[in-house]
Amino acid sequence: MKRSLAFGGLVATAGLLAAGLATPAQATNTVSSDTLANTNLAAQEVAAFWYGEAKANLINATPYGVETTKVTAKHVSTGGPSADTKPGVVPAIGDEKKVASKSKNVNLPKTSGKVFFIGADNQPHWCTATSVQSGYKNLVATAGHCVYDTGANAATLDRWVFVPGYYQGKTPWGIYVGKQAFTHYDYDVYEDGDRDYAFVTVYNGVLPESVSADRHYESKVFRTRAEAEKELRRLQADKSTGWSDLKIVEVRGGRDDHHHGRGDHRGHDNDRGDHRGHDNDRGDHRGHDNDRGYKVAVTVSEFAKLNPGKDLTGNGPWAQGTGADAAVEISKYDYRSDRDSYVSGDGSTLYFRTEVKKPRPDETPVPSTPSETPSASPSASPSSVPAAEVTEARRRGDDDKGRWHRDFKYFKRTFWAIKQQEGVRGYKIVGKKLAIGLKDVGRLGDNVGGQGLAYNQKIGKPVFVFGYPSGVHPDGNNAFTGKTLKYSYGKTFAAQAPEIKGEELQGIKSPFTGEGSIGSSWLLNYQSARRVGYLNGVTIGLADTDKNGRIDTSLSPYFDGETYGVYKAAANLWSGKIV
Repeated sequence: MKRSLAFGGLVATAGLLAAGLATPAQATNTVSSDTLANTNLAAQEVAAFWYGEAKANLINATPYGVETTKVTAKHVSTGGPSADTKPGVVPAIGDEKKVASKSKNVNLPKTSGKVFFIGADNQPHWCTATSVQSGYKNLVATAGHCVYDTGANAATLDRWVFVPGYYQGKTPWGIYVGKQAFTHYDYDVYEDGDRDYAFVTVYNGVLPESVSADRHYESKVFRTRAEAEKELRRLQADKSTGWSDLKIVEVRGGRDDHHHGRGDHRGHDNDRGDHRGHDNDRGDHRGHDNDRGYKVAVTVSEFAKLNPGKDLTGNGPWAQGTGADAAVEISKYDYRSDRDSYVSGDGSTLYFRTEVKKPRPDETPVPSTPSETPSASPSASPSSVPAAEVTEARRRGDDDKGRWHRDFKYFKRTFWAIKQQEGVRGYKIVGKKLAIGLKDVGRLGDNVGGQGLAYNQKIGKPVFVFGYPSGVHPDGNNAFTGKTLKYSYGKTFAAQAPEIKGEELQGIKSPFTGEGSIGSSWLLNYQSARRVGYLNGVTIGLADTDKNGRIDTSLSPYFDGETYGVYKAAANLWSGKIV
């Protein structure tokens, strides 16, 4: 996936609440960005996907599990993360000129919620995230691997949305569709755990205004499953679509199955619809028709109905998908009628005869064949073919005894038509097109607020961690459900997790379990009364450091000046409405 790199000279935001604040050192090529939903229509269809089918995708989503969730971590007493400039903060929304106050109660922040997306397994999943301060009040922070699918070469996860305050299908402040994601170049390229964070701009929130029936979708028929799978992957990767429940189904028999998903039966037979009816008189169809169907014998009357007005003793051309086997000459004694044509008792065979002209003295006898004397042959309906009562020989009266006689050749032939295969003819993709009316509910920050940002802070400060932990401890104890927002509290310490390339991480003692807590916000100086603080980390992994079968540590990248640079690249970008 193509990345765009952006990072210029950094200018500190006015009103930062930190003594001795210095602008972070300038860096280049440190920010990578990717588009999630680049048009209003694309964003509408993403929102419709999650609201559709009674929010089934939201309700059925599971915590996002990646291999790096549970890691082996260790405390470090020397080395560890260090500030690259002086400490700095960006105030929370509404906190630009307020003084911090103390509260004995811990009120959960409105800014926290879940981000939903489609994982590499094509199933809906979620992580934790939080709203943060930005110029247009439209920014979300979470773990980098809750935006970028590192298992699929760092492609962005599909249909990405943020739902603050989510609870069992409820979206109290609406759904906010991701527009553009920003992360550190080292995470994008090298999957560096020390840079596993992301900032995502989101469109205005939307709530459903009306829901209409889902529209059915069908693709064209593909000859092989591999071709259908390729198209399925293309549709799933297309972020502008609003399709859901896409799956591959087999196509069996029946011409009506053979269409292109638009009600336009194009190409519905033998690859190009060109049996052309010239058959062949060679009987060489070998019982199949380009894998679309196979030859079956049909009765004379059935064939006549498919070929109205045709001379059944001739050579066509016949109607598409039908044909006549070559006429077979038989003896006079095998021809059991005095009529010029008749049908066998079982209706399967047409018998007919053609006259051999009696020559004049100066002529050589020339037999007439089915193809040369169509006028002497039966019509399309053998039962209505009249016997010839008068012949040229009789009219000439050239029998020397005053009587007349006729010489004939005798034939029989059978007929066939193409029957669609009852087995698998191909594969097509089916699904649903969501049709949902949406209404705008405004900007994220206006609805739920936004946390500030703190960077280059000293290790050892106390922080609150807010998230949706879920799943079991290593010993099987099921501590959290992931349904409700929880918090833990403690002082940060230096940590490492080499398996995720985390050499300069910060940790906190926390019992949070499972994948649901990934992306949890680490808030410094959290003011419970006002529910705001300063984002100083996001959970990227969990560890059982004392090996007692219980998760006891959460890990986060250390937020430094380069983190602030990624934040600044996203913080002043406008997103706008989608409806």
